[in-house]
Amino acid sequence: AKDGSIYDRSLIHPDRNNFAPRIGIAYSINRRTVIRSAYGISYIQFNRLGGENVLSYNGPTIVTVAINQTPGNPGFRPTQDGYPANLAVPENYSPLTSRVTFIPSDFRTPYVQSWHLTIQRELARNLLLDVAYVGNHGTKLMALGDWNQARPSRVGESLTVDQRRPIQGYSFIEIAYNGNSSSYNALQTKLEKRYARGVYLLNSFTWSKSIDFASGHLETGNGDTSRLNIRDVRNERGLSGYDRPFNNTTTVTYQAPKGRGAGAYLWGRWRASLINSMHSGQPVNLTYGPAANNQLSTVLNYRPNVIGDPMTPSGQRGPNNYLNRATVLVPTDVTHPYGNAGRNTARASSLYQADVRLQKTFPLHWEKSRLEFQAECFNLLNKTNFAAPASSRSAANFGTITSAYPARIIQFALRFAF
Repeated sequence: AKDGSIYDRSLIHPDRNNFAPRIGIAYSINRRTVIRSAYGISYIQFNRLGGENVLSYNGPTIVTVAINQTPGNPGFRPTQDGYPANLAVPENYSPLTSRVTFIPSDFRTPYVQSWHLTIQRELARNLLLDVAYVGNHGTKLMALGDWNQARPSRVGESLTVDQRRPIQGYSFIEIAYNGNSSSYNALQTKLEKRYARGVYLLNSFTWSKSIDFASGHLETGNGDTSRLNIRDVRNERGLSGYDRPFNNTTTVTYQAPKGRGAGAYLWGRWRASLINSMHSGQPVNLTYGPAANNQLSTVLNYRPNVIGDPMTPSGQRGPNNYLNRATVLVPTDVTHPYGNAGRNTARASSLYQADVRLQKTFPLHWEKSRLEFQAECFNLLNKTNFAAPASSRSAANFGTITSAYPARIIQFALRFAF
């Protein structure tokens, strides 16, 4: 880049007639060092929430019905009986049993601001180091909630959740609105040895933190939710469900010389590669299941009370007691079904995995035909990487880990190309 060169990629937003700036600058200090920076705004025109934000998913076009398929119970229908007549006709639509979807008329297009400051330095011949601060901030992001969220039960009261809703005659009213925002800040480094003498090396390291009010509806996991407690949105702010503070990935590739004569078939043209990944564990959201007459909605995740660190001390932690049952308690005050636990306050185990590949091409000298051999090994060291623990305090297996990611897998392939 030329010293102080500036490039501007600003655009006029097609739907909102708004200015969407994208500008960057690159400054070359000397032949070995370059500083780059950029800033941009991107508008979100498509929100991937499945059918949760589709207004056509409303009655009487959509009729939600349920058939009790427990053998021996009233309403059970064998397969040969088929569906009941007129099962999903508009006349059977009821807002008490069908979801109602609502998008406010003042909904605004969400947008994300992104920026970075990067220093690139050539440490030696074919060896580059990049160090960058990267950040972004999402504004007016779409979130979900129950617009008809019920009030808490009173002491001694035994009303159902529908009986305590502010809009009677309706059950769950899903609102898709500008209730979410996000923040991401990271130190990102990259060490790259460009291809020389058959060797290529790339190591990428990230130290980051991501915060928001809710995860994407189709990306929730480990007890997290995409729906906000609209009566107390402030306490929904916490670590993103995809927050992984430390990520390190090392890639090494080696290409053997082609060789001549018999060497080309024996030791020439071999290619080996290694990918070693080390990641922090994903956040875990502590939850519990309140009694039906204590619920505020049928679609919310309720968090318990914590009186200490929800993680079992490291020296005592294991698959059978990963979370501390003594410090995570089910709320007993029916007037406050939401406990004091923050969102995503626990974390699953870290992940370590090494994958290798070995491949070779055998030229057959028959037109342009060749034989390709490939061997791959995933999780070479057979490291046990545990999945997230059960996070519902109401479950008997709370705090235990009952599954793990795949053990070592080896596969071979032989391909004839002509």
